[in-house]
Parts: sequence; C-alpha cells; structure tokens
Amino acid sequence: MSDKKGETWVEEFIAQDDAYVERSSVRYRCPKCQSFLQKRNGKKGVFWGCSTFPTCDYSANDEAGVPVRAKRYLCPDCQSRLIKHTYKENVFWGCSNYPDCKITIEDEAGIPTPQKKYPCRKCGHYLVRKKGPNGHFWGCIKFPQCRHTLNDLEGKPILKK
Repeated sequence: MSDKKGETWVEEFIAQDDAYVERSSVRYRCPKCQSFLQKRNGKKGVFWGCSTFPTCDYSANDEAGVPVRAKRYLCPDCQSRLIKHTYKENVFWGCSNYPDCKITIEDEAGIPTPQKKYPCRKCGHYLVRKKGPNGHFWGCIKFPQCRHTLNDLEGKPILKK
C-alpha cells in the first residue's frame, strides 16, 4: 500500500525522527509441557518459569537473558538430588532425601567432590571423604548403621592391614 506521494508505510515509518527498531523478542518453550517460559523475579533473583505454573513446575536459571537448566547432582546412595548447604564457613552437599538418607559430600569449586570409590570392609558399601574437627577422614556411606572409618592421607584413605 502506498500513500499520495508514492511511499510505502515502511518507508514512511523509517523516515520518522523518533522511529527505531528494537531487538526482536525470543520466546522459549517449556521442555515439559511446550508452553512458553516467562522471566520471573524470585527471592533468589531472576529465573525462568513455565507460564502454566502451578500446572507445570518447570524452572530454569537466567544466564545473560537466556534460560539455562541448572546441573543436578545425584546422591551416590539413593539417587535423590543433592542440595548445596552452607554452615558457618563450611560448604557441603547433602541429600534432599534427608533424614532418610544422611549422605554429605564436600564442595569443590561449587560442585560435589568427585570421589574414587573405596569399599567399606565392614559392610560392603563404600567410603566417602568427610571433614571432622581433627581434619579429613574417610567414613562409611551407611553411617550411623556402619561406623567404619579410616584416616586420610592427601585425599586417599590409609588402609589398615
């Protein structure tokens, strides 16, 4: 369509002094229900949530205006999600299935410490490295049912003969 001067509406729009074009908005779909994600403000900051909440509870972190699903770490014993905890100056990861599962794992640069599995000689499960009042030690993952412990030497258990 054109007006009397032969200009199209696009040319007329661009010719205006106060006309500008912003970045087009990008819409992200929820991987759970295929609805759209919305940017929301929560008590821990900005995040992305499904527009059909509470029907769909999907959420993702906001990184530079883009929804990014946070990595989830699983408990080595019960496969529930691990949650990051801070107590005084200690940062550690604990099982979300607490108190049924009492697993705790040390934090290393914001992620649970990857550990080589050392078998417990008393019950057959495995040992995890823990921090106690006298330094690091290795204890059975099934504590308090199994109280087997070993001393720590440079991140490895000192095996008793």
